[in-house]
Amino acid sequence: MRKIFTILLLFFFFHQLQAQVHISDKIDTTSQKAKDFCRFIKVYLGQDTTTNKLWHPKYKNRSFYDYNMDWLWNRYSPKKFATKFDLQLVELQSINDTLSYFKLLARSKPDKEGNTYVNIYKYYIVNKDGNYYLDNCKAYDSKLFVRYETKNIHFYLSPFYTISKKAMDRASESLDSIRKILKRPVLKQPIEYYMCSNEGELNNLANIIIWGNGGLTGFTNNVDGYIVGINNNPSYQHEFIHAVLGPGANCFFLQEGIATLYGGTDKGKTTYIKGIQELKTCYNSGNCSFDKLYAREVNGKYNSALTYTFAAACCNYLIKQYGINFLYQLYYDKSITSDNFLEKVMLKTGKSREDLKKGIEKEIL
Repeated sequence: MRKIFTILLLFFFFHQLQAQVHISDKIDTTSQKAKDFCRFIKVYLGQDTTTNKLWHPKYKNRSFYDYNMDWLWNRYSPKKFATKFDLQLVELQSINDTLSYFKLLARSKPDKEGNTYVNIYKYYIVNKDGNYYLDNCKAYDSKLFVRYETKNIHFYLSPFYTISKKAMDRASESLDSIRKILKRPVLKQPIEYYMCSNEGELNNLANIIIWGNGGLTGFTNNVDGYIVGINNNPSYQHEFIHAVLGPGANCFFLQEGIATLYGGTDKGKTTYIKGIQELKTCYNSGNCSFDKLYAREVNGKYNSALTYTFAAACCNYLIKQYGINFLYQLYYDKSITSDNFLEKVMLKTGKSREDLKKGIEKEIL
């Protein structure tokens, strides 16, 4: 009787997994290897918790192991993710005896996500000692990038770029200057900067092939100390600041605010001063207000250049009033989030919301 119960339980378990991901007709699942891969992927998507249990052993003691930069996979467990998206396995390729990859199409459910879009994710499967593990794309899809080392930065150049070595050396020096301005200690090891020539190259390093709801032009993995950007400028100040400050802020206004204050936006083309001019114009036109900017609901853009500059104005106000070390106290306080930022600052400073609003608006107007 117990054996029958176990068989029924396993049947129910795999039936549930089958409902979570549809396998494209284009994938040949007749071989035993392909069947094993599909089973592994389904088991992963059946996990109730966000864990690195099925990831490559090199991530065993890591809290940050999934380099996917749309943040959904870190927000939801795989099983929860599968309830919010219709999933389809659209590609499954074996590269050699120990390495394969798959692509997973995720179509959002309007009743779960509020709108409809499609993302396509890519992950590698590694066969290690007879066991399958997930792995990020970065180690494999950056093989064609050309490496150049400086004191503070290890550059990885897209094969479509030819960048002056002098420019890269100057960028290394500029990173050191930024570090001194920010009053941060000497880097323990050089950061890595992957200079991508197009969206496809950047996406491959972030485990995603297609963004259906907007994408990135650059990001910094603070934990592992590397930068990825669609940029031919070796001195990417905004992302350098993220790398220099390291893991810390759990809050948009602190994290992006200080990076925008000292590094600008639009890959450095728009300085903080220019951004303030644009923000002031928006205020005077009536299209921007403190409350809209704080809610990041300006022109329907959650992370627009205007909200980045507003965040920078918040940081500049706090630095002028209390000094940069006070800002770092906030920056490295994990309890401060994008939702409770003002309330936490009120507690720390004793000022009212109206006081803070006046002070920040003075920075803008």
